[in-house]
Amino acid sequence: MRRSARAPGWTATAYAFAAILTVLAIGPALWLVVGAFQSPEAELNTLSGPWTLANFREAWREGGLAAAATNSVIVTLARAGLNVLLAALAAYPLARLSFRGRNTVFLLVLATTMIPEQVIVVPMFKIAAGLGLYDSLAGAVIPFSVSAFGIFLCRQAFLAIPQDLEEAAWIDGAGSLRIWWSVMLPLATPSLALLALFSVIGAWSDLLWPLVILQSEDNFTLPVAINRMLGVFATNPRVAYAASVLAVVPIIVFFLTVQRWLRPELFGGAVKG
Repeated sequence: MRRSARAPGWTATAYAFAAILTVLAIGPALWLVVGAFQSPEAELNTLSGPWTLANFREAWREGGLAAAATNSVIVTLARAGLNVLLAALAAYPLARLSFRGRNTVFLLVLATTMIPEQVIVVPMFKIAAGLGLYDSLAGAVIPFSVSAFGIFLCRQAFLAIPQDLEEAAWIDGAGSLRIWWSVMLPLATPSLALLALFSVIGAWSDLLWPLVILQSEDNFTLPVAINRMLGVFATNPRVAYAASVLAVVPIIVFFLTVQRWLRPELFGGAVKG
């Protein structure tokens, strides 16, 4: 009875706390959207009108977003595709094949996640410049073509696949690469889709490394171009806000596209009985 009497109060507190967290999470995004639609005459720190689409037109024409968006698409697709492919290739022997030092190699891979990106920017820049990758889209892609998180995620997905399927493929005469392609990858689709989603979001929104490695405006990605716009349009930062809103739209579309594969029940039914 006492627990029943306290339940409504605790429920109300939980809902209030969740509402506060929701406001803190989406509040800045809503403020950004409102600022993007405000006219230059409106006060920046208010929600007052009038509203206009001129900021979006100016951001697209004067900010050079078309070229930056094209570069971002190239860099994002290359980084995400390579990350999924290479992470899945590296994870398969760590999950299924037996060799000396397998666990040590996996621990070393995981240990790299504890190194902040800011710490390795300088040596990574020297290596990239020495390889002739400075101020090129390849230089923005290759250093981040595979991640330790991706290897970990794929390894855990492969470990969850029943061993019977792999043994059946071995009996049918399939080799390791054939099993990886025809058995492991299809059954690990939810994890691969999740990795692709994280990779796309990370590559699309990455600012630090492209800002370091890219010099020419023709090679700028969207985050670098938007960062430059904050200085160019200092008198009307709403143009940069509009560019930021435009940059978010492809991520939302991509998430709605891949969410159909983010279902763990796709693992079910692989082995019956």
